[in-house]
Amino acid sequence: MLIFTDLPLSSEHEARIRSLSPKLQVAHGTGATSFERTESLKAAEVIYTCDADFLPSEVPCLRWLQVNTAAVDRVLGKPIATAKIPIANVSGAYSVAVAECAIGMLLALTRRISLSAQWQGRQEWPEDLSPFCGEDLHGRTMGIVGYGSIGRQIAKLAQAMGVTVLACKRNPHQRADATYRIPGTGDPDGQIPEAWFGTDQLALMLGRCDFAMVTLPLTPATHGLVGKNELKALPPHAYVLNVGRGPLIDEAALVAALEAGKLAGAALDVFTVEPLPAESPLWKMPNVLVTPHIASWTKNQSDRATEVLIENLSRDLNGQPLVNVIDRSAMY
Repeated sequence: MLIFTDLPLSSEHEARIRSLSPKLQVAHGTGATSFERTESLKAAEVIYTCDADFLPSEVPCLRWLQVNTAAVDRVLGKPIATAKIPIANVSGAYSVAVAECAIGMLLALTRRISLSAQWQGRQEWPEDLSPFCGEDLHGRTMGIVGYGSIGRQIAKLAQAMGVTVLACKRNPHQRADATYRIPGTGDPDGQIPEAWFGTDQLALMLGRCDFAMVTLPLTPATHGLVGKNELKALPPHAYVLNVGRGPLIDEAALVAALEAGKLAGAALDVFTVEPLPAESPLWKMPNVLVTPHIASWTKNQSDRATEVLIENLSRDLNGQPLVNVIDRSAMY
């Protein structure tokens, strides 16, 4: 079985792939984002990539495709998505990194760490410490919009800090998580949330929240899901955080709510337009934390993603179903 990739693999991971079976061979293309048209590509039965920039006719032997991203909206727009082969993502691989970043962003707001960084940059010690008076997370309520692998790991961390968790997902009756999971992480059986809500009940859930954490994938059904009415449902002391995709939130409505003092603040890693335009008022709002879409970006990112590939290769060799096969109709 030939595995073709345009992504870097560590020598350790490549050795582990070969150790699964003497049948496995790994071939590498050149370039980070495009495939070199080679005989190996034509012979590949498995391809591991980010962009999937090839035609079905160029991969006649391909049996399944593994992308090293959790979001699949870009891949589903490519010609290869028309082929009748399984496409698997790496959902779950980035749960630890994104969850830790999300909690860190929340603490930066509630404990006024961003304000401290500003004073540090000026090398000044403030005389008036009242603006630095922070807020506890313990005893507060967090609503997680999108209870997938990332949302579940955020819930686990939040619960450990004494936060009550509410969960909102497309099908709230389906509480177990069937995606890939880093051992010891998340909430695989859905036991953490105090209450569950469907997406049609989102405003109802947000009315109970001190923190709204958005972790959804971007699909036609989730585009603009957190709009003006949903933001209005939040109490004025609430914070909004988005580590999913920018268009999940009506950005103009969010800016208006922040400017009107109807929200306490926001921490945003993703935006409707990226890079965030220089003229965006979000840059200069003192109660807004902006990060440049780096929530999953750690030194372990590529290794975590490759673990999902290895899991699927093992399953394939043993005749088991692949993990993280995307539902093309749901787009995740």
